[in-house]
Amino acid sequence: MATFGGKLRALMAERQISQRKLAKLVPCDDGHLSKIANGRKRPSPELAARLDDLLDARGALAALCPRRPPRQEPEDVAGQVGVPLGLAGDHPLGLDGRPADAAFVASVRHTSQALIRLDTEHGGNDLLPMALRAFRAAHDRLGAGAYVPAVERDLIAAAGEAGEVAAWLAYDADRQDVSRWVVHEALMLSRQAGDRDMELFELTHLAMQAVHQHRPAEAVRITRGLLGTRLPPRGAALLTIREGRALAQLGRAGEAFAALGRARSALLDGVTARDPSWTWWVTDAEVLWHTGMAHADLGEWEAAVPLLREAAELRVGYRRARYNDLAHLLNALTHVGAWREVEPVLAEVAGIMPEVNSARTTNLLRRVASRIVCADAPSTVVDMAGAVRRHLRREVA
Repeated sequence: MATFGGKLRALMAERQISQRKLAKLVPCDDGHLSKIANGRKRPSPELAARLDDLLDARGALAALCPRRPPRQEPEDVAGQVGVPLGLAGDHPLGLDGRPADAAFVASVRHTSQALIRLDTEHGGNDLLPMALRAFRAAHDRLGAGAYVPAVERDLIAAAGEAGEVAAWLAYDADRQDVSRWVVHEALMLSRQAGDRDMELFELTHLAMQAVHQHRPAEAVRITRGLLGTRLPPRGAALLTIREGRALAQLGRAGEAFAALGRARSALLDGVTARDPSWTWWVTDAEVLWHTGMAHADLGEWEAAVPLLREAAELRVGYRRARYNDLAHLLNALTHVGAWREVEPVLAEVAGIMPEVNSARTTNLLRRVASRIVCADAPSTVVDMAGAVRRHLRREVA
């Protein structure tokens, strides 16, 4: 009779994927995965499903997962997908009474990176509770003074980073109140730690959220208060993008596009030694998308369409980002009544919907689908939009 471990080993050999690489993709602990592959540990249903998906087993691997695994020891839980590494049992992030040490700090940072990797594929809805738990674990240790004095500054910095990750996921999950509260906490921690790169990230987050919530004057104050200082080039470019969007919302079109043009020119210089590691995603596609959105802010939907289309094409490899790009492209196409172009975009969006849980994108899609259903569009487009709307309603229910 086939076992989960035996099937897992066979699939890894067939797909020519190493155990170490597979563990990184999950992500989970390499040692824990080894024990599962050799039958010494049982996987959780979540981990079984994740492995099945990664190995393209089409349910054959997940079907071998025991329905009711025995009670897990703490070391088992720490490696499971669905529980951020370092948030369970006897692992350094477990609230077991021991003061936080260097291993605890490393675990906080590892968890943040794992959540970022998962976000690029799956969106913020499901990841937000885990991110908040990670942030609280570090934040509570700091508040209680439950840490080795030698790691104080590193722990504060790691907690600030964890807070920014949680704030971003809350933003993507359209929990704007939570996002705003957490990023303020994170900003305070990063300032205490002297982590200027993360502090800059958190300030750009506040400007981004101000634009999203149509508070353009607030965004302009944040960006212009920083742009006069000595900033890393790509960090300055991101702030200039935020400034451009805010100026568009204020109706100052000339200034808006001048700012976005400066941002795009700055990115042509490439990555410099001064640029923080988090700026990896500040690319030409980001400027194109925001330039398209600035046209949309100004009601210039026809001008927005080609820019949003190009940005989406540049982000084919990033599923959550492309999903969001396509939703905004769909919105622009609907505004101009380009029904022939709406149909393939709507079809692709419908295909991605079950895989990405991003409430900010879902909320936009719900509005766009309702607009299409009520528009004078071809029946095939209306039918597709109706199917999308019904799917989204079931998700909410």
